[in-house]
Amino acid sequence: MNSIELMKKEIEHQVEEIEYQVEKLKISTLEKNKNPSEFLFVGSGDSFVSGLIASYESNFNCLCIDPLEIIINPTLSKNKIVCFISISGKTKENILAAKKIKKYCKETIAVTANPTSSLAKICMRVIKIDYQKPSLATAGTLGFILTTMAALALVKKSKTVNNTKIIYDKAEQFANYIIDKIKKYSSLNEDQSFFFLGNSTLFPISCYGSLKINEVLGLKSSAFSFEYFCHSPLFSLTHTDILIIFSSKNQHINKKAYKLNYLLNKQKFYSFLIEIPFNSNIEILFFSVFFVQLFVYGLAKEKKLKNCYFLENKELLKISSDLIY
Repeated sequence: MNSIELMKKEIEHQVEEIEYQVEKLKISTLEKNKNPSEFLFVGSGDSFVSGLIASYESNFNCLCIDPLEIIINPTLSKNKIVCFISISGKTKENILAAKKIKKYCKETIAVTANPTSSLAKICMRVIKIDYQKPSLATAGTLGFILTTMAALALVKKSKTVNNTKIIYDKAEQFANYIIDKIKKYSSLNEDQSFFFLGNSTLFPISCYGSLKINEVLGLKSSAFSFEYFCHSPLFSLTHTDILIIFSSKNQHINKKAYKLNYLLNKQKFYSFLIEIPFNSNIEILFFSVFFVQLFVYGLAKEKKLKNCYFLENKELLKISSDLIY
């Protein structure tokens, strides 16, 4: 099995795993949380996005920051319950940050799949993610949704999700539809850039989409809110780029998204509006995550990739590993 096939396997496994995890989190000690404003999430990459989603879903009662920020200014953790999100528990900046804030914070928690890791040993408490790391490395999908659910359970009440398979199937339909449209009007090439636009919780999802394009396809990708994009990044758009715009429950934002998509298509840009066919926050979250994962996987299959780009580029992988671990 190659890393692209493994990626698809982990994406598919999320359907059953999510329903199990929701029920588990509902009866766990995570439900006995304190005031969400006491929490501060810390992470990098996918883990940062997990914490950022929790921040948005808590109406910014809790925040998420990069570990370097808390190393530079450890007093940011004063009187906070600081949750370090890291599947491996091995990222050196998280470990250093956890050491530096002990005299300032109320508590440190490691949200990790590795309870014997250096991060777990340094933190006062461990929330173990039930994720068995595969023998072969691949882009983060299942691990990402599990850490996101754990972060959410700390700041808001977990809700029952009975239609995960329906959400997944809809997301797969949307992903395949957009890929077919891209194939019809554009050719996938190395000069292409991808833009993901979203507001509210769909902004961190857009960040996640950008990360997956980088990791899996090795292409340039960025994430922006609508307003930010229209003020400046819009001017970097070329007629070969792909723009993915997530719809929103907010009527004002949705109206702006429709108008932007219409105007870009009118000028022959490759802009695609993703109208999410669900209403609750958790359904929107799951749909958009599934869409991103299946969209990137589908593009990888179109490009006939066998492995994620980050595994193929040994020079850049070494630089990344040297800096992270």
